[in-house]
Amino acid sequence: MSKTHYLFDKLVYKKFLSKIRSRRKIVLSLDFDGTLVPIQRDPAQCYLLDKIKEQLTLLAVSGRCHLMVLSGRSLADIKERVRMRKIYYGGNHGLDISGPGIRYTHRRARAARPVLIKIKKLLAEKIKNIKGAWLEDKKFTLSLHFRSVKTVDIPLVKKIFYNTADELLKKNSLAVIKGKKVLELAPDISWDKGKAALWILHKLKGKYLPVYIGDDWTDETAFRALNKKGITIRVGKSARTAADYYLKSQREIIKFLKHVNECYHKTYGI
Repeated sequence: MSKTHYLFDKLVYKKFLSKIRSRRKIVLSLDFDGTLVPIQRDPAQCYLLDKIKEQLTLLAVSGRCHLMVLSGRSLADIKERVRMRKIYYGGNHGLDISGPGIRYTHRRARAARPVLIKIKKLLAEKIKNIKGAWLEDKKFTLSLHFRSVKTVDIPLVKKIFYNTADELLKKNSLAVIKGKKVLELAPDISWDKGKAALWILHKLKGKYLPVYIGDDWTDETAFRALNKKGITIRVGKSARTAADYYLKSQREIIKFLKHVNECYHKTYGI
């Protein structure tokens, strides 16, 4: 795994800008929670700030950039929180995709829906007395959140989760996706954010420079998939990331978007 560089280091940033200028068009894919918005105790409180939306809109109308928001949230949820037209959305880690001229849902994700409904009912009954634990039904994935659970109760939450899903995990019907204070059940298929990002690139059929930004380990699949194909940026420094660059925190996203817009304006006059 190669060394990851801080994007706004003077010499590193100069090299980054030369990569952006080397292609007239880019595909910019961004995670949502922890990337476009700060992570909240209650995910329902996360909405795109106007100042970030303004910069994304400038990129979207520039004619130089295709935008994609790729999230673990459901497709309907991520669309509601971003509220931008004529961009691409990937829900459920890319299992469910929509955008200009595109609508795709992985067939095995549809087939797993009845199983997830069954697991949801079982888990809901078992965690009902654990304060702070709650389930999020994302249609094609199911998340058990424990960010607000007392530290002493977290091992119990995890035990309940794995014991309830054990039989289906052994049958390879479902797989576990681990996030930040969340455990998620998803269809056990060879599909992830990396494959979704490559799928969109293929559908666009052009010489685009892919740029991917994310903060979670689920985004590492995209960092690896785009290795040597484009630019990958992690939000938050990590010695274990496959990303080319990192930003110190989510607060630097607005700075990044402004710089890319300025780069396009100076280079192409847009």
